[in-house]
Amino acid sequence: MMARMSPVPRLVPRPTARSLRLLGLVLPGIREITAQIEPYTAWWDDQNQRAAEGSGPLLVAIGDSTAIGVGASAPSRSYVGLLRTALAERDGRTWRAVNLALSGARLDDAVERQLPAVLGLEPDLVTCCIGTNDLVWGRETTELRTRLRELVTGLPIVSVIGSLAGSSTRGQSANRALRNAAAKRDLPVVNPWAESGPPPRHRLAADRFHPNDLGYELMARPFGRHLGIEYPGAPRVTDDPQAVPEADLSER
Repeated sequence: MMARMSPVPRLVPRPTARSLRLLGLVLPGIREITAQIEPYTAWWDDQNQRAAEGSGPLLVAIGDSTAIGVGASAPSRSYVGLLRTALAERDGRTWRAVNLALSGARLDDAVERQLPAVLGLEPDLVTCCIGTNDLVWGRETTELRTRLRELVTGLPIVSVIGSLAGSSTRGQSANRALRNAAAKRDLPVVNPWAESGPPPRHRLAADRFHPNDLGYELMARPFGRHLGIEYPGAPRVTDDPQAVPEADLSER
């Protein structure tokens, strides 16, 4: 199927927060993972433009740093990249992917920039997993819930939504609003943060915040299972849970 696509907006990384720059001066893990943001964003921007020129079913992602794979050994190993690969293997044909996510993105970005872009792309599948940055940086709960409802209300009917990370009272309140809004539109919600497997230290990158390769594989599985993808066996655990190999940005 040849999709009639609107131009895909270019991805431009946001300036690194001053707090992260300062922490990176004393914590090598944060410095290492933060350094991935610019090249990973550029890689996905290139993938987006290729998708606009190609044909085949189209996956579009709304999200934040986890959608572009910050913390993984390569941007293609984000949960979005892994899901695209699994869909291609399931269907025996290439899936295109347009990833609208930016590292540090919050719900305002999802509603005001990413969602309008989705609506012009005629996707076959949309993944949406965003809001954790709003929780981390202390957005007021009522406003957070309102923004989540706005986002869910505007999503295409081909969307699969990922819940917010965390089990805090605020997180639980936000996820209730998310699930209630999704239920009104009969949109599925999966939990990409609760997959059984090795303990958290094996799932996190060197900054102890973003997922590593294993963490992203576990994130992708709930989305994939909802789409009929089978995952035999448990994912492999590396000897060094914090190891982040040099990224391969040549992948296509």
